[in-house]
Amino acid sequence: AETYHISINTVRRAIDKLIEKGLVERKQGKGTFVTKPKFERNMKKLQSFTELCHQIGVKPGGKMLENKVVTADEKTARRLDIPVGSRVVFLSRVRYADQEPVVIEGNYFPMEYSFNDFDNNSLFDFIEEKTGKRIASSEKRIELCRATAHEGELLRVKKGEYLLYVKSTAYDTNGIPMYVGTQLINGERFSLYVYESAI
Repeated sequence: AETYHISINTVRRAIDKLIEKGLVERKQGKGTFVTKPKFERNMKKLQSFTELCHQIGVKPGGKMLENKVVTADEKTARRLDIPVGSRVVFLSRVRYADQEPVVIEGNYFPMEYSFNDFDNNSLFDFIEEKTGKRIASSEKRIELCRATAHEGELLRVKKGEYLLYVKSTAYDTNGIPMYVGTQLINGERFSLYVYESAI
């Protein structure tokens, strides 16, 4: 107001219009901030994170956190349609969009899959290249959760911030489970688009 010699009310009205357009946001007790554009994922279309990044014009990346063989608990075994106690491959990565961490993914695979140098690879492409199988469908459950201190550090958000929590199971063309897993998504940087129809 001092810089442009206008009233405080004029400034407030201008900021309100910027908020309506999604260009700035108010954070209670913190102030008003310029918003970063969100990456939008169309949940109607089955696509890998790498494909999504290419579609929206950003560079995909990844960093391996864990790559190990573990024993499947009851829930994991049921979702993979394998006996409880079976050995499975657990793979966890942080995914980046233009070098910004936006997703932590953790997936369980039957033992026929193994992953070596896998930081930046597309999961969909890697599976098809190594096994000849294609991920044909996926079912997802979306919830909210709060970031732990470790998750917050990885995604560069504060402990307790809300994250999108996505549980998914991917199937091949014969309807056989290929992997099950979770994604923790920074909701301030990602939006999920879902289309519904009564027809």
